[in-house]
Amino acid sequence: MFLEKLEIQGFKSFASKNTLVFPGMLDKTKRGITVVVGPNGSGKSNIADAVRWALGEQSIKTLRGKKSEDIIFSGSDKKSRLGMAEVSLYLNNENNKSPIDYTQVVLTRRLYRDGNSEYLINNSRVRLSDTQILLAKSNFGQKTYSVIGQGIVEGFLNTSLAERKEFFDEATGVKQFQIKRDDSLNKLINSYENLNQAKMLLNEIEPRLKSLTKQINKLKKRNQIETELKELQLNYYSKQWHEINNKFREFNGQIISVEKIKLEKEKRIASLNREIEQKKKQSEDTTIYYQSQEELARLERERNDLIKQLTKIETQLELKLEASGQFDLAWLNNKKNDLNNETEKIDEEAMLIGNNINCEKDKLPDIEQQLQEINKNINQLNNNLIVGNSSLENQATDKIVIQLKKLLNKLDQAEKEQSLDKVKALIQEIRGEINQLLELPIDTGEKKNIESLGQKLTELTQRKEEISVKINESNFRIMAWSERIKLLNERKNKIKREIIDIENKLLPSKKNSNSDQNARANQAIQKKLNLAEAKIKELKENINSFNNRLNETRSHLFALQKNSQNIQSEINNLIAQLNELKINSARHETRLEDLEIEIRNDFNGLKEIKEYSAPETIDTTITLEKINLLKKQIDQIGGIDLEVEKEYEETKKRYDFLNNQVNDLDKTIDSLEKIIKELDVVIREQFDKEFKNISAKFEEYFKILFNGGQAKIIKIIAETKDTETVGKPFFTENSEQLDNLAKIKFLQKNNSTGLVGIEIQATPPSKKIKSVALLSGGERALTAIALICAIISSNPSPFVVLDEVDASLDEANSERIAKILDDLSHKTQFIVITHNRASMRRANILYGVTMGNDGMSKLLSIKLDEAKMNDK
Repeated sequence: MFLEKLEIQGFKSFASKNTLVFPGMLDKTKRGITVVVGPNGSGKSNIADAVRWALGEQSIKTLRGKKSEDIIFSGSDKKSRLGMAEVSLYLNNENNKSPIDYTQVVLTRRLYRDGNSEYLINNSRVRLSDTQILLAKSNFGQKTYSVIGQGIVEGFLNTSLAERKEFFDEATGVKQFQIKRDDSLNKLINSYENLNQAKMLLNEIEPRLKSLTKQINKLKKRNQIETELKELQLNYYSKQWHEINNKFREFNGQIISVEKIKLEKEKRIASLNREIEQKKKQSEDTTIYYQSQEELARLERERNDLIKQLTKIETQLELKLEASGQFDLAWLNNKKNDLNNETEKIDEEAMLIGNNINCEKDKLPDIEQQLQEINKNINQLNNNLIVGNSSLENQATDKIVIQLKKLLNKLDQAEKEQSLDKVKALIQEIRGEINQLLELPIDTGEKKNIESLGQKLTELTQRKEEISVKINESNFRIMAWSERIKLLNERKNKIKREIIDIENKLLPSKKNSNSDQNARANQAIQKKLNLAEAKIKELKENINSFNNRLNETRSHLFALQKNSQNIQSEINNLIAQLNELKINSARHETRLEDLEIEIRNDFNGLKEIKEYSAPETIDTTITLEKINLLKKQIDQIGGIDLEVEKEYEETKKRYDFLNNQVNDLDKTIDSLEKIIKELDVVIREQFDKEFKNISAKFEEYFKILFNGGQAKIIKIIAETKDTETVGKPFFTENSEQLDNLAKIKFLQKNNSTGLVGIEIQATPPSKKIKSVALLSGGERALTAIALICAIISSNPSPFVVLDEVDASLDEANSERIAKILDDLSHKTQFIVITHNRASMRRANILYGVTMGNDGMSKLLSIKLDEAKMNDK
């Protein structure tokens, strides 16, 4: 690996972009020397600062500035200041010495005037630590020998033991491991801090988690019980619901069937009633009959009156013949008064009877309403019985069905039969056959249900008969009272006529009439009497003929009414059966609704209950006992806040996260401790190996530069109570007894080499001086150069920048150094910033730096090898 070129722009005095190109291998053995010359103040040392800055130097003081923006071109009278400084190092990596998969590695560093900065490797942004690791692995010394200035040479021997140790860390090539070790120790501290924090949080969370875990265990147990409870409820409620629903649907089906039968019978009875009404109209068309009756009664009364008149006339004639005296006027007047009194009593009795009739008529609607209700119940029971019989019919064989059809035919025949005796005989036959059918084996439950319905029907029929009797009795009383009023009216009319007769009898006393007048009156009355007798005879014949026809009509009407009553009785039975079915349907519907409410409240899933089919083997009684037991267990567990589960999940997640973090940190700590132990071994072994080589080369180059003498570098070991700990691998048994953080801080101060510093002893020829503090300035410079050359020889950097390190040397020593650099150029690439002619003569490329009145540094270059060839 070597430096191909250096690009500088905006860095200090290099305002414009300047590029320095460096040679590679010249003759397969040497890398060549590039010399940069220029007058004082031209900015040639800024090239060394630029390289040091690009390699990651953080000290502004080392870069000869006070603040970071001092390295950006600050401007001049002719050139305004810049806002950015940028330096790029182009490294040839064809030998893959740098651990990066590129044949050319470009290290770039930028700084903006606002303070923002960037590090780039091959134009990709990276961190400073990434650049430092890459340089350390490539054997660059950031603070030591890769860029060596005059101040470093002069002050090296004056540095502290610890600063020399840091120099030797880079010189021996363990800096990259030291960086990794320091980084690992920092990570280890952070890991221990995070571990302690995580453990503290775990200790805080753990009691709450234990409490929540207990509650969650209860919740899990509750959930298990609730799951089992739900399964039991599903079986229990499903079986209950389906059983009740099937019964409900069965009763509804029976209701539809009974309604259909009832409708057919109602149509039949409606037809009979229409026929009955027609017959009634025929039988009630008795206008002529009643007119004849009235006419007959009138004629009979007229006849009676005429007979009385005749009797009266005859009596008058007899009295007149017996005596010529007058009637007893007193007796007639008394008789008239008695008759008037009797008329008043008749009116009073008629009025009382009329009031009774009105009261009786007021009671009739309520009784008739009761009769209607009973008829309705009887119809319901009849329908239920029909449905029950239909259920029995479903159990019957084909023979029973055929027999029932025959019975229906006989019923139709009975309905059409006119003879009452024949109807009774057919009904008797039908009853016998029905009894035979009832004796067939049927379902006991259905039979009991039908028997129960029949019993209720009998009770309702008996009640109906009682109410019917009441209605008939009421109607009879109304009719009897009406007849009584009629008789009273007739009696009243008769009395009125008697009164008229009495008044007529009293007239002779007021008028004189002769016997001729009586005779003529007698003849006229007799004539009227004869006509009345003839008319009465004719009317009686007509009435007898009408009565015969009326009896025939009434016989037919009676047959129709009887048939209608039978059908009505059947309808009443159907109504009673239907009522019973509706009651049962309503009862099951209510049970179903109550059950569904219970399911919604208790199970909260009616759809699932309806869709699920429970096993037939489920014992609902045992299942209900289990359900109640599980509910008690849930009540004993008690209610648990649903937020507890959420809190548990969050707490458990937090606990697991922290616990995993603790485990990860433990693993990380173990891994870091292992890495640090391995790095300690590598650092100690490589440091010891390279230190020996550097020590030998230091003595060799010291003798070259001083033409003799003695020089040594000595390791200063840390003084500690446990001296066995220093210099041994990390985390021995003794160190493990320390507190973790204290142990790490101890190891940060004391690396695995156990060194606290490096002591340098130098004795020039013919002198007895061992301490470098007693050397002259020139001797000190040569001693430092000897040490630097020893380091370069032992552990060469890809390139070395020497910034006027020979400024204080005389011509002879400069020649010696130039020769050493020429000899070492086969190991590393030298970029020398100098005024020394000896160094210039050894140069392969010579760059000149000038500065004009614009305050900007500029480069001039010449390849001396090519110039020498041209001279020849």
